Amino acid sequence: MSSCESLTSGVRASYASTILPGLILGPAVFFAYRAFTDYLKHSFDTATLLAFSIPVLYGLPAFFLIAVVLLQRRLWPGFELIGRFDAKLLGLGAAAVALTYLLEVAVVLHLGLGREFQMSMLGFGLTPAQYWLMIVSVLVLPPIVEELAYRTFLLQALPFNRHWAVAGAAILLSAGCFMWAHFGVYQLWTTHALMFALGVIFALGRVITGGVVYSMILHSVAVACALLLNYAGEVLGWSGW
Repeated sequence: MSSCESLTSGVRASYASTILPGLILGPAVFFAYRAFTDYLKHSFDTATLLAFSIPVLYGLPAFFLIAVVLLQRRLWPGFELIGRFDAKLLGLGAAAVALTYLLEVAVVLHLGLGREFQMSMLGFGLTPAQYWLMIVSVLVLPPIVEELAYRTFLLQALPFNRHWAVAGAAILLSAGCFMWAHFGVYQLWTTHALMFALGVIFALGRVITGGVVYSMILHSVAVACALLLNYAGEVLGWSGW
């Protein structure tokens, strides 16, 4: 399938076109995921969370969300998990993610806002084994969990395949919630804007391709960009970022 054909396949799909599974199941699963994550934050001691925060806070919810999405796929066969996209579309999405990060870094450097505390402390206090577990986990688990939560269950709250206007509203809704969820993690307004822009890119990819795998790949690319730019900032000693 060509990139042009895939641009409309997601909107033509039968997924998210009815009250069930969209309006009812989507938000219910999303808020259950958020409640489960909050529960996990209070169920482990501080030392465990510092050493294994990604595997704990994303690994366990991943099992929950994957189980629900597989059940939904069985109950409503119209749901597509993989979707339809080609190498060209994947390259365009990855380029959009990389350019968005570079633009955010350029603004931060220009304004001299400094680096995010969360990123400057990345890996602090971890053993080498814990550090590399964190790196591998963050490349895999958040893309799976957050794309299922925000770009599958939350996005399907609106029947985005009925009309482009509805699709646009669903994209903005999921992107806004994605940005809001990171308010407690990051402090800079530029990072919040970055999260919103990435949320739009991921959700747009979700709607275009008709599946969630494409947005998962782009999300993993975004994490890789963040890690590489953070490492570059440390090596080059960028005081303004």
